[in-house]
Parts: sequence; C-alpha cells; structure tokens
Amino acid sequence: MNNELQEMLEHHQIRKTLSEYCHGCDRCDVDRMSSVYVEDSWDDHGAVQGSGADFTRIMMSQILTKTNTLSHMLGQSLIRVDGDEAGAETYFLAVSTSTNEQGEKMCNQLGGRFVDKLLRENDRWLIKHRTVLRDWSISSPITSDWTADAGLRGGIRSCGDPSYAVLGL
Repeated sequence: MNNELQEMLEHHQIRKTLSEYCHGCDRCDVDRMSSVYVEDSWDDHGAVQGSGADFTRIMMSQILTKTNTLSHMLGQSLIRVDGDEAGAETYFLAVSTSTNEQGEKMCNQLGGRFVDKLLRENDRWLIKHRTVLRDWSISSPITSDWTADAGLRGGIRSCGDPSYAVLGL
C-alpha cells in the first residue's frame, strides 16, 4: 500500500477511536467509553483526572447525576503518526442540558480540543494520554424548546438507543 493510502487508513482508524469515545460518553456506556484507553492511560479533563478506567467511572457518575443529555460533536483533527505512536489534536463541541439549583433548565456548551497521545495495540489505536483544552464555554437558560411537539424521539442513555441496533453493537 502506498504511503498516502496508509496515512489515510491510520487517520481513519484514529478518528474511529475518537468517535467511539464520544458515543460511549453520550450514551453513558461505560464499557464502550473505557475501551478506547490503553491499560496505563491518563485522562486530564481538568477537575476530573485519572487512568482511562478511573476517569470513565468518575465521569460517568457525574454525567448521570448532573446532566439530562450530552452530545459531543467532533471537528477537524490534526494527526501525526510515527510507527505505532500518534499525536492528535481534535476540536470538539460538547453540549449538555441540565437543571440548575434553582430548578431552571440549562443548556451548557463547551468548545475545546482533545490533545491525545495514542498507541496502536493489537491493530487498534487507543488513547495513552489525553489533555482536554477549554477554548470557550457558555451556559444559557432554556426558555423554550421549538421541537418539543415535533414528534422526534429522544436519545436513550443506554444500549437501548436506536444507534446500537443500526450499528450492530
């Protein structure tokens, strides 16, 4: 395989790992979320830091108790591969809904970047070290929901979400 095709394949596989992380996080799937880390990994999300397994457990507890919904959207990635090691900077937007202490429904948005060191293990790219960088954030009261009566189904925070069936998970 020529070098450009190999590079495209590596980048695709790394982006798959990043998407798996977001899917696991957003669907509150501990196993899927923790599966993207090597055993001796480290995740630095600011106030929450730990090995991939510990970080996942702590963060999942916070997500389930402090948010009503969570969605990650990934933007562009700059990826450099060197053998079985890689570095990646990936822009993201994380949007959650929650209820504050005064009982108001809130929309919380965080724009930032995942800065990852990855390792290839058993033909799969996994996160060795992650640092999350905050570029901006905002919280706004939800005063209306223009799709509340549109008949759209809501996402489910489990493997009962329709995405699992169509993805064969």
